[in-house]
Amino acid sequence: MSVMENISDVVGWLKSTTYTGKVGLTVKIYVDPTKIEAFKDLVSEHLTTSLQEPGVIRFSANRDYEKEDIFWFIEEWESPSALLTHLGTEWFRDGYIVRSRELCVAPGQRALYLMG
Repeated sequence: MSVMENISDVVGWLKSTTYTGKVGLTVKIYVDPTKIEAFKDLVSEHLTTSLQEPGVIRFSANRDYEKEDIFWFIEEWESPSALLTHLGTEWFRDGYIVRSRELCVAPGQRALYLMG
């Protein structure tokens, strides 16, 4: 499974919107229970890389309080274009997305929201 399977409509909106303010994205990810440690390693790399990107305000990954195989990504970006740039980076497309496919068991849920 891939996170991208559930955010193609978000990408479409990011490409077409005239909104230029801050945006937030929360993603719930279901990880194969036998691959949690590998996912945590991938997340560590993802955080290190993403926190250096232009326009990032907040980028965190948190484990669910009840289920250890569920992770929540909470992201805040200066603008839709900053988030779109992040989603198009080589690291995100060819690193995180490709590697997460073998670690996730179901398409994640997501929420995109305008901030402020």
